[in-house]
Amino acid sequence: MKDRGTFVLSLAGQPVGTETFDIRSERDRIEAGAEIELRIEREGKVHNFRTSPKLNLDGELRPRSYSWSQKGAQSSRLEVDFRSTPARASYKTVDGQDDVRDFELPKDIVVLDDNVIHHYQLIVARFRKAGGQNQSFPAFVPQEALPGMVSVEEMGEEKLDLGRGPEALRHLVISTELARIELWVDKEDRLQRVSIPAAQLEAIRKK
Repeated sequence: MKDRGTFVLSLAGQPVGTETFDIRSERDRIEAGAEIELRIEREGKVHNFRTSPKLNLDGELRPRSYSWSQKGAQSSRLEVDFRSTPARASYKTVDGQDDVRDFELPKDIVVLDDNVIHHYQLIVARFRKAGGQNQSFPAFVPQEALPGMVSVEEMGEEKLDLGRGPEALRHLVISTELARIELWVDKEDRLQRVSIPAAQLEAIRKK
């Protein structure tokens, strides 16, 4: 699989940043990375964050390793090695502390990290590979150190105007224990819009 582009991120209807991502295949592996820039206002102060997630997978979309770093008002980073048994996660917290944890995770786990939009593109690929319709996958949220399950449901075709005229898009819904995430993809299964109503977060792809 191969895709690259930029999502414009909005919070409660106000633009807060962008995610520029790149997904590429090379022989028996897939690399997915991004540069995410956020500008968040909290208690009257504006905070700038720059995060850099990078996920390496095998040709079957099973994760091998994941890294994430944040620079800005609060800096931190993490690394997860999914090839070890159990999987090992190493965290450098915002207060400079080291935290290492082990997790018993299946090899075909889906990585869906906080505020990383292109990870939903990878779950769309897993969903299609598994045959579509209704599917459930084991999932892991690295920033939360949280294993769980996600279900993906096909909702049919809808017409949306994302600022470039009406488009016929396929609507998918991802359900977790904590949230409902709505996705819209084009005929080539490229992610065009993501909406997380509970977080008032929306991402729209730039053409």
